[in-house]
Amino acid sequence: MKSINKILIALSGILFIAALGMSVRTIFNLTMFPESQRTTGIEADYHFAVFLPDNSYNFFQEVIHGARQAGDELNVALSFHQISSDTPDFAMARYTGIDGAIVYPSISEEEARRELRALTEADIPVVLIEHALADRSPWPFVGTNSFDLGKKIGELAGSGDLADRGGTQPLQIAIVYSEKSPGILSEKELVEMGIRAALGKRLIEPLVGKITNLNPLDAENLTYQILRNEPAINTIIYTDTNDTLAATQVLIDMNLVGSVQIIGFGEDASILEHIEKGILAGTIAVHPFKIGYNAVKVLKDLAAEGHSAGFVDTGVRTITRSSLRSGSTAAGGGEAE
Repeated sequence: MKSINKILIALSGILFIAALGMSVRTIFNLTMFPESQRTTGIEADYHFAVFLPDNSYNFFQEVIHGARQAGDELNVALSFHQISSDTPDFAMARYTGIDGAIVYPSISEEEARRELRALTEADIPVVLIEHALADRSPWPFVGTNSFDLGKKIGELAGSGDLADRGGTQPLQIAIVYSEKSPGILSEKELVEMGIRAALGKRLIEPLVGKITNLNPLDAENLTYQILRNEPAINTIIYTDTNDTLAATQVLIDMNLVGSVQIIGFGEDASILEHIEKGILAGTIAVHPFKIGYNAVKVLKDLAAEGHSAGFVDTGVRTITRSSLRSGSTAAGGGEAE
Protein backbone atom coordinates (compact mmCIF):
# COMPACT_ATOMS: atom_id res chain seq x y z
CA MET A 1 0.00 0.00 0.00
CA LYS A 2 2.84 2.37 0.88
CA SER A 3 4.45 1.76 -2.51
CA ILE A 4 1.16 2.54 -4.28
CA ASN A 5 0.82 5.78 -2.30
CA LYS A 6 4.35 6.75 -3.25
CA ILE A 7 3.61 6.12 -6.91
CA LEU A 8 0.44 8.20 -6.71
CA ILE A 9 2.30 11.04 -4.99
CA ALA A 10 5.02 10.87 -7.63
CA LEU A 11 2.47 10.94 -10.46
CA SER A 12 0.70 13.92 -8.86
CA GLY A 13 4.03 15.72 -8.64
CA ILE A 14 4.81 15.02 -12.28
CA LEU A 15 1.37 16.27 -13.37
CA PHE A 16 1.77 19.42 -11.27
CA ILE A 17 5.19 20.15 -12.74
CA ALA A 18 3.86 19.54 -16.27
CA ALA A 19 0.90 21.88 -15.69
CA LEU A 20 3.19 24.51 -14.18
CA GLY A 21 5.57 24.22 -17.11
CA MET A 22 2.73 24.62 -19.58
CA SER A 23 1.44 27.69 -17.72
CA VAL A 24 4.88 29.29 -17.63
CA ARG A 25 5.39 28.60 -21.34
CA THR A 26 1.98 30.08 -22.14
CA ILE A 27 2.70 33.26 -20.18
CA PHE A 28 6.11 33.53 -21.87
CA ASN A 29 4.55 33.17 -25.33
CA LEU A 30 1.95 35.82 -24.55
CA THR A 31 4.36 38.33 -23.02
CA MET A 32 7.28 38.01 -25.44
CA PHE A 33 7.63 40.76 -28.03
CA PRO A 34 5.69 39.99 -31.21
CA GLU A 35 7.82 39.22 -34.24
CA SER A 36 7.09 42.51 -36.02
CA GLN A 37 8.40 44.49 -33.04
CA ARG A 38 11.51 42.32 -32.64
CA THR A 39 12.49 42.70 -36.30
CA THR A 40 11.83 46.44 -36.65
CA GLY A 41 13.12 47.48 -33.23
CA ILE A 42 10.31 50.05 -33.01
CA GLU A 43 8.45 50.09 -29.72
CA ALA A 44 4.73 49.69 -30.33
CA ASP A 45 2.11 51.75 -28.52
CA TYR A 46 0.17 48.63 -27.53
CA HIS A 47 0.45 44.85 -27.55
CA PHE A 48 -2.81 43.09 -28.42
CA ALA A 49 -3.30 39.32 -28.32
CA VAL A 50 -5.57 37.78 -30.97
CA PHE A 51 -7.29 34.49 -30.09
CA LEU A 52 -8.53 32.40 -33.03
CA PRO A 53 -9.50 28.74 -33.51
CA ASP A 54 -6.62 26.47 -34.44
CA ASN A 55 -7.08 25.91 -38.16
CA SER A 56 -5.64 27.10 -41.43
CA TYR A 57 -8.86 27.95 -43.25
CA ASN A 58 -8.66 30.93 -45.57
CA PHE A 59 -11.20 32.88 -43.49
CA PHE A 60 -8.88 33.09 -40.48
CA GLN A 61 -5.83 33.77 -42.63
CA GLU A 62 -7.66 36.79 -44.05
CA VAL A 63 -8.62 37.92 -40.53
CA ILE A 64 -4.92 37.76 -39.60
CA HIS A 65 -3.94 39.62 -42.77
CA GLY A 66 -6.37 42.46 -42.01
CA ALA A 67 -5.29 42.66 -38.37
CA ARG A 68 -1.63 42.85 -39.33
CA GLN A 69 -2.23 45.66 -41.79
CA ALA A 70 -4.11 47.65 -39.14
CA GLY A 71 -1.35 46.90 -36.63
CA ASP A 72 1.30 48.26 -39.00
CA GLU A 73 -0.72 51.42 -39.68
CA LEU A 74 -1.64 52.07 -36.05
CA ASN A 75 1.71 51.06 -34.44
CA VAL A 76 0.13 48.16 -32.58
CA ALA A 77 2.08 44.94 -31.93
CA LEU A 78 0.05 41.76 -32.38
CA SER A 79 0.53 38.19 -31.27
CA PHE A 80 -1.72 35.33 -32.40
CA HIS A 81 -2.82 32.47 -30.17
CA GLN A 82 -5.10 29.47 -30.21
CA ILE A 83 -8.42 29.58 -28.41
CA SER A 84 -9.53 26.14 -27.32
CA SER A 85 -10.78 24.36 -24.23
CA ASP A 86 -7.73 22.10 -24.56
CA THR A 87 -5.08 24.86 -24.45
CA PRO A 88 -4.33 27.31 -21.61
CA ASP A 89 -3.52 30.41 -23.68
CA PHE A 90 -6.86 32.16 -23.34
CA ALA A 91 -7.28 31.31 -19.64
CA MET A 92 -3.80 32.67 -18.85
CA ALA A 93 -4.16 35.89 -20.86
CA ARG A 94 -5.24 37.97 -17.87
CA TYR A 95 -1.86 37.43 -16.20
CA THR A 96 0.36 38.45 -19.11
CA GLY A 97 0.23 42.23 -19.20
CA ILE A 98 -1.27 42.49 -22.69
CA ASP A 99 -3.01 45.79 -23.48
CA GLY A 100 -6.06 44.22 -25.09
CA ALA A 101 -7.51 41.07 -26.62
CA ILE A 102 -9.34 40.29 -29.85
CA VAL A 103 -11.34 37.10 -29.40
CA TYR A 104 -13.22 34.73 -31.69
CA PRO A 105 -15.20 32.95 -28.93
CA SER A 106 -15.39 29.48 -30.45
CA ILE A 107 -15.35 27.72 -27.06
CA SER A 108 -18.49 27.11 -25.01
CA GLU A 109 -20.39 30.28 -24.15
CA GLU A 110 -20.16 29.59 -20.41
CA GLU A 111 -16.36 29.24 -20.57
CA ALA A 112 -16.03 32.23 -22.91
CA ARG A 113 -18.05 34.52 -20.63
CA ARG A 114 -16.06 33.44 -17.59
CA GLU A 115 -12.70 34.23 -19.22
CA LEU A 116 -13.94 37.43 -20.86
CA ARG A 117 -15.25 38.73 -17.53
CA ALA A 118 -11.88 37.88 -15.96
CA LEU A 119 -10.13 39.97 -18.62
CA THR A 120 -12.52 42.86 -18.02
CA GLU A 121 -11.94 42.67 -14.26
CA ALA A 122 -8.20 42.82 -14.97
CA ASP A 123 -8.81 46.07 -16.92
CA ILE A 124 -7.88 44.44 -20.23
CA PRO A 125 -10.18 45.70 -23.01
CA VAL A 126 -11.74 43.09 -25.28
CA VAL A 127 -13.25 43.08 -28.77
CA LEU A 128 -15.21 40.07 -30.04
CA ILE A 129 -15.23 39.08 -33.71
CA GLU A 130 -17.86 37.15 -35.70
CA HIS A 131 -19.78 35.86 -32.67
CA ALA A 132 -21.33 38.26 -30.18
CA LEU A 133 -22.15 37.09 -26.66
CA ALA A 134 -25.08 38.48 -24.71
CA ASP A 135 -23.93 39.69 -21.31
CA ARG A 136 -24.85 42.25 -18.66
CA SER A 137 -21.91 44.33 -19.95
CA PRO A 138 -21.62 43.41 -23.64
CA TRP A 139 -18.25 43.59 -25.32
CA PRO A 140 -17.67 45.54 -28.57
CA PHE A 141 -18.29 43.39 -31.63
CA VAL A 142 -16.82 43.46 -35.13
CA GLY A 143 -18.17 41.17 -37.80
CA THR A 144 -21.19 40.02 -39.73
CA ASN A 145 -24.77 40.77 -38.72
CA SER A 146 -26.19 37.24 -38.65
CA PHE A 147 -29.77 38.35 -39.32
CA ASP A 148 -28.60 40.33 -42.34
CA LEU A 149 -26.58 37.32 -43.48
CA GLY A 150 -29.76 35.24 -43.37
CA LYS A 151 -31.71 37.89 -45.28
CA LYS A 152 -29.09 37.94 -48.03
CA ILE A 153 -29.21 34.15 -48.24
CA GLY A 154 -33.02 34.21 -48.44
CA GLU A 155 -33.05 36.91 -51.11
CA LEU A 156 -30.53 34.95 -53.14
CA ALA A 157 -32.49 31.69 -52.79
CA GLY A 158 -35.74 33.37 -53.73
CA SER A 159 -34.63 35.43 -56.70
CA GLY A 160 -36.33 34.32 -59.90
CA ASP A 161 -33.29 34.72 -62.13
CA LEU A 162 -31.40 32.08 -60.13
CA ALA A 163 -34.02 29.33 -60.12
CA ASP A 164 -35.42 30.52 -63.46
CA ARG A 165 -38.90 29.92 -62.11
CA GLY A 166 -40.25 33.43 -62.14
CA GLY A 167 -39.72 33.88 -58.42
CA THR A 168 -42.85 31.91 -57.53
CA GLN A 169 -41.65 28.33 -57.04
CA PRO A 170 -42.15 27.22 -53.41
CA LEU A 171 -38.86 26.48 -51.70
CA GLN A 172 -37.92 23.63 -49.43
CA ILE A 173 -34.49 24.44 -48.03
CA ALA A 174 -31.73 22.58 -46.26
CA ILE A 175 -29.09 24.81 -44.69
CA VAL A 176 -25.78 23.14 -43.92
CA TYR A 177 -23.89 24.65 -41.00
CA SER A 178 -20.35 23.60 -40.20
CA GLU A 179 -17.99 23.33 -37.27
CA LYS A 180 -15.50 24.92 -39.69
CA SER A 181 -17.57 28.13 -39.46
CA PRO A 182 -18.34 28.24 -35.73
CA GLY A 183 -19.51 31.86 -35.72
CA ILE A 184 -22.39 31.17 -38.10
CA LEU A 185 -23.20 27.88 -36.40
CA SER A 186 -23.48 29.56 -33.00
CA GLU A 187 -25.90 32.17 -34.34
CA LYS A 188 -27.95 29.92 -36.60
CA GLU A 189 -31.23 31.07 -35.03
CA LEU A 190 -30.60 34.63 -36.24
CA VAL A 191 -29.52 33.37 -39.66
CA GLU A 192 -32.74 31.39 -40.02
CA MET A 193 -34.85 34.33 -38.85
CA GLY A 194 -33.32 36.37 -41.66
CA ILE A 195 -34.01 33.66 -44.25
CA ARG A 196 -37.64 33.37 -43.19
CA ALA A 197 -38.05 37.16 -43.21
CA ALA A 198 -36.77 37.33 -46.79
CA LEU A 199 -38.78 34.42 -48.18
CA GLY A 200 -42.10 34.67 -46.34
CA LYS A 201 -44.72 32.31 -47.76
CA ARG A 202 -42.38 30.92 -50.41
CA LEU A 203 -40.80 28.78 -47.71
CA ILE A 204 -43.32 25.93 -47.75
CA GLU A 205 -41.69 23.81 -45.05
CA PRO A 206 -39.55 24.62 -42.01
CA LEU A 207 -35.86 24.98 -42.73
CA VAL A 208 -33.98 21.70 -42.47
CA GLY A 209 -30.74 22.23 -40.53
CA LYS A 210 -27.67 20.03 -41.04
CA ILE A 211 -24.19 20.23 -39.54
CA THR A 212 -20.84 19.07 -40.90
CA ASN A 213 -17.77 18.49 -38.77
CA LEU A 214 -14.10 19.33 -39.39
CA ASN A 215 -13.60 16.30 -41.62
CA PRO A 216 -13.30 17.56 -45.22
CA LEU A 217 -15.22 14.49 -46.47
CA ASP A 218 -18.21 15.08 -44.19
CA ALA A 219 -19.86 17.60 -46.52
CA GLU A 220 -19.47 15.23 -49.46
CA ASN A 221 -21.17 12.39 -47.60
CA LEU A 222 -23.92 14.65 -46.27
CA THR A 223 -24.67 16.06 -49.72
CA TYR A 224 -25.00 12.56 -51.17
CA GLN A 225 -27.46 11.71 -48.38
CA ILE A 226 -29.59 14.81 -48.98
CA LEU A 227 -29.74 14.35 -52.74
CA ARG A 228 -30.54 10.63 -52.50
CA ASN A 229 -32.85 10.53 -49.49
CA GLU A 230 -34.59 13.92 -49.38
CA PRO A 231 -35.84 14.59 -52.92
CA ALA A 232 -38.33 17.23 -51.76
CA ILE A 233 -35.47 19.61 -50.93
CA ASN A 234 -34.90 21.87 -53.94
CA THR A 235 -32.41 24.33 -52.42
CA ILE A 236 -29.30 23.57 -50.37
CA ILE A 237 -27.36 26.36 -48.66
CA TYR A 238 -23.79 25.98 -47.42
CA THR A 239 -22.06 28.18 -44.85
CA ASP A 240 -18.46 27.11 -45.40
CA THR A 241 -16.20 27.43 -48.46
CA ASN A 242 -14.77 23.91 -48.25
CA ASP A 243 -18.22 22.39 -47.86
CA THR A 244 -19.39 24.35 -50.91
CA LEU A 245 -16.60 22.96 -53.08
CA ALA A 246 -17.27 19.40 -51.90
CA ALA A 247 -21.02 19.72 -52.53
CA THR A 248 -20.49 21.14 -56.01
CA GLN A 249 -18.44 18.13 -57.02
CA VAL A 250 -21.17 15.80 -55.73
CA LEU A 251 -23.78 17.66 -57.77
CA ILE A 252 -21.65 17.24 -60.89
CA ASP A 253 -20.93 13.55 -60.19
CA MET A 254 -24.64 12.80 -59.72
CA ASN A 255 -25.56 14.72 -62.88
CA LEU A 256 -28.02 16.89 -60.95
CA VAL A 257 -26.81 20.31 -62.05
CA GLY A 258 -29.91 22.44 -62.56
CA SER A 259 -32.16 20.07 -60.63
CA VAL A 260 -31.23 21.38 -57.20
CA GLN A 261 -30.34 24.98 -56.44
CA ILE A 262 -27.05 25.22 -54.55
CA ILE A 263 -26.00 28.42 -52.76
CA GLY A 264 -22.41 28.51 -51.60
CA PHE A 265 -20.27 30.46 -49.20
CA GLY A 266 -17.10 32.41 -49.90
CA GLU A 267 -15.44 33.69 -53.04
CA ASP A 268 -12.81 31.08 -53.78
CA ALA A 269 -11.78 31.17 -57.46
CA SER A 270 -13.31 27.71 -58.01
CA ILE A 271 -16.62 28.85 -56.52
CA LEU A 272 -16.74 31.85 -58.84
CA GLU A 273 -15.97 29.58 -61.80
CA HIS A 274 -18.85 27.26 -60.85
CA ILE A 275 -21.18 30.26 -60.65
CA GLU A 276 -20.08 31.44 -64.09
CA LYS A 277 -20.84 27.97 -65.47
CA GLY A 278 -24.28 27.88 -63.83
CA ILE A 279 -23.42 25.00 -61.51
CA LEU A 280 -23.87 27.15 -58.40
CA ALA A 281 -26.79 29.55 -58.17
CA GLY A 282 -24.67 32.05 -56.26
CA THR A 283 -22.60 32.56 -53.16
CA ILE A 284 -22.56 34.62 -49.99
CA ALA A 285 -19.31 36.42 -49.18
CA VAL A 286 -18.36 38.06 -45.90
CA HIS A 287 -15.29 40.21 -45.27
CA PRO A 288 -12.69 38.54 -43.02
CA PHE A 289 -9.99 41.08 -43.93
CA LYS A 290 -12.25 43.93 -42.80
CA ILE A 291 -13.10 42.01 -39.63
CA GLY A 292 -9.43 41.72 -38.64
CA TYR A 293 -8.63 45.29 -39.66
CA ASN A 294 -11.54 46.90 -37.86
CA ALA A 295 -11.10 44.77 -34.74
CA VAL A 296 -7.62 46.22 -34.21
CA LYS A 297 -8.91 49.72 -34.94
CA VAL A 298 -11.79 49.41 -32.45
CA LEU A 299 -9.56 47.88 -29.78
CA LYS A 300 -6.98 50.66 -30.08
CA ASP A 301 -9.75 53.25 -29.62
CA LEU A 302 -10.95 51.34 -26.58
CA ALA A 303 -7.45 51.10 -25.08
CA ALA A 304 -6.56 54.72 -25.80
CA GLU A 305 -9.85 56.53 -25.18
CA GLY A 306 -11.76 54.16 -22.93
CA HIS A 307 -14.63 53.90 -25.41
CA SER A 308 -15.20 52.73 -28.97
CA ALA A 309 -17.87 51.71 -31.44
CA GLY A 310 -20.03 49.04 -29.85
CA PHE A 311 -20.73 47.27 -33.14
CA VAL A 312 -19.03 47.43 -36.53
CA ASP A 313 -20.94 45.58 -39.24
CA THR A 314 -18.45 44.47 -41.88
CA GLY A 315 -21.18 43.57 -44.34
CA VAL A 316 -22.35 40.74 -46.58
CA ARG A 317 -22.17 40.41 -50.35
CA THR A 318 -24.08 38.22 -52.77
CA ILE A 319 -22.40 37.04 -55.94
CA THR A 320 -24.32 35.66 -58.92
CA ARG A 321 -23.53 35.02 -62.56
CA SER A 322 -25.11 38.32 -63.56
CA SER A 323 -23.09 40.26 -60.99
CA LEU A 324 -19.87 38.57 -62.13
CA ARG A 325 -20.56 39.48 -65.74
CA SER A 326 -21.43 43.06 -64.86
CA GLY A 327 -18.41 43.37 -62.57
CA SER A 328 -20.49 44.24 -59.52
CA THR A 329 -21.81 42.50 -56.43
CA ALA A 330 -24.68 43.27 -54.09
CA ALA A 331 -23.18 44.44 -50.83
CA GLY A 332 -24.40 44.72 -47.28
CA GLY A 333 -23.41 47.41 -44.80
CA GLY A 334 -19.98 47.79 -43.35
CA GLU A 335 -17.08 50.07 -42.71
CA ALA A 336 -14.32 50.49 -45.25
CA GLU A 337 -10.84 49.39 -44.41
